[in-house]
This record gives sequence, structure tokens and C-alpha cells, in this order.
Amino acid sequence: MFKFQDRDGKILALRAEMTTPIARIAATKMSSKPKPLRLFYICNVFRDNRSYFEKLREFHQAGVELVGCDKPEADGEIIALLLFSTEKIGLDKVRIDIGHAGLLSEILNVMQLQESEKEFFQKILKSRNTAKIEKFTEDFNVSSELKDLLLKLLRCARLKDLQSISLDSGLVKVQKIFEELLEINDVLLDYGVEKEVFFDFSLARGIGYYTGVIFEVSVSNIGLPLGGGGRYDNLLEKFSGVKLPATGFAIEVEKCLWALDNRALEKRSEPKALVKSKSRSVGIKISKFLRDAKIPCLLNFDETDAKVVIEYAKQMGISHVIFAGFSVEEPLEIHDVKLGSVEKSKLQSFVKSVRNRYYE
Repeated sequence: MFKFQDRDGKILALRAEMTTPIARIAATKMSSKPKPLRLFYICNVFRDNRSYFEKLREFHQAGVELVGCDKPEADGEIIALLLFSTEKIGLDKVRIDIGHAGLLSEILNVMQLQESEKEFFQKILKSRNTAKIEKFTEDFNVSSELKDLLLKLLRCARLKDLQSISLDSGLVKVQKIFEELLEINDVLLDYGVEKEVFFDFSLARGIGYYTGVIFEVSVSNIGLPLGGGGRYDNLLEKFSGVKLPATGFAIEVEKCLWALDNRALEKRSEPKALVKSKSRSVGIKISKFLRDAKIPCLLNFDETDAKVVIEYAKQMGISHVIFAGFSVEEPLEIHDVKLGSVEKSKLQSFVKSVRNRYYE
């Protein structure tokens, strides 16, 4: 957070996120409005973090807050809206990782660790290194039942997997959290988005006001989350003295634009050809012609079945497989791997169609 002094010596800070300002407005100026409130915003924020995405100190958040409802339907609505929003702007292969702010906290309390030990253990959890986790539990005399629970939670990939975990009778709070997450999963099933949602026991948002479910959204073509959110039932009470549950999310506009740019680059680099010819010299001539036309290509010299060659192309992300005979002038049998179509075409016609499709 950026902090500085004004002329009167007062400490000022630039806003690092928008949930707190929105919570203040909802708890004070909008206190008489009927609940639940559904609010949205797009605003610039500031963070003093040198390792931040492309070292941006100022960036824009677009977010929503649902204030005044503590039911799992509210959490499910927010998570589904986050997924639908990212898909609506053109992103694909979107996933949401979901955890719970109270789950890890409660287990750490049961382990009776010091604050420094908790921080160290959370780093180990984040790495998902089971050998290090087992060693830590042995070094700190963690019970075998609790160690087994930790390892089972790390193996859970979906919220529904929590159903298969049996808990010790003393872990009442953990059982309640399991039930809460499973109820949210039922809501996500109704929205039809459960396949894009993954459970991550080690997830931590790094903001202290979260009290319940937390989540992050990401896409496969960038290595950073686009945003996230969660439930914060105690924040609004600090501004009005009245307890008011809330949940919401924010996505970072610049990261979304970057992900869209990367997606466009991926699409522009799609055309790749795999050439399989009955004649080695013909195959080499075709590959040279394609490379001169700026179309990357590979040669296949193995005596393999056509189906095997096409399957190989699919796994390697190759867009076209070209089967040639004993002459470059003969029509080529061209398989469009992405479309699943087959056509006969002369080499020059194929190059023209590819350039029109990908480069024009």
C-alpha cells in the first residue's frame, strides 16, 4: 500500500482494493436500502509491490459485491457470475480455484503452531510437496489423524471430494465448513459450472477480512490469476456497528487484456503442417515450399498408419496433415485436424487458403 503524509502530518494512503470502500458506502450511505444489495464498479487502484504483474503500480479493477445475504446461493451466484463474465469478454479455458478462509485457519489452530511456524507451513502447503508436509508433521508432533486429513485435503480436486473424508468428532468447525462448501457445490451444479471449479485447500487470498469461501480465477495462457474474491461477513460491521454479510469478486482489467492478447497470438500462430509423403524427395520439396510461404511444417518418415499420424498431429497441436504421393504436381490429400475435414488440393491452392484463413 502507498502511504504518505500530508502537510498537516496526517497519514494518507492510496486505495489498494475496492471492497473496503464499497463496504463503507453500503454500511453507511446505503444502510436504509432494501437488502440484498447488488453493486458493481470499475475503478483504478494502487499497490506498492515491485514483483507485481509487469510492475504495474496502478491498475483497474472491475468487480461486484452482493451485500446482505449469507446463504450459499449468494456465493454460488457470485462464483457463477465471475465465470460467465470472463467467458463473455472472450476468454476460454477459464478455471476457478476455490477454498475457505476458515478451513486452513482452523486446522492450523488445532495443530497449535506459533505464528512463524504457521507461515512456514503455509509455504510448504502451497508447494504441495507431500514429503515436506509429512516431515513437518513429524517434527512438530502432529497427530497421525490430523496428518492424514491434511494429505486427503491436498488430494481433493473437486468440492464433491470432501464427501469422502471422515472427520474426528472433535473437528466440529471443520465439519461445518465442509457442509458449507458442499452446499455451494450444489448451487454451482444448478448453474452448470461445476466442471470449471476446482478445490484448493492451500488457497489463501492474502487479505485479512475474508471469513468464508474464497476463490481465484485464471486461464491457461498466463501464469497469474486474473482476480478473485470471497465472503467477508465482518467487514461492514466495522463501519456501522451492524453485522451485515457480504460476498463479491474483482478482476483486473489489464490482466484480462493481456490474456486476450496472448489468446490472439496463439490463434495467429496456429497453422502448422505435418507432411507424410511416399517419396522422400517430394516430401522435402513440399516442406521447403511451405516454409518459404511462412508455414511451419514437419516431415514424417515413419511407416505408420494414417490414423496414427493424424492422432500424433492432434497431440502436437498441428493444424494440417498433408499426405503426398510421388509428385509435387499431384493433388495432395489434406486433413484439417481442427475441423476434422479432408480435401484434395494442389499445393499452391492449399498455401493460399491457409494464408487467407490465418493471416488475412
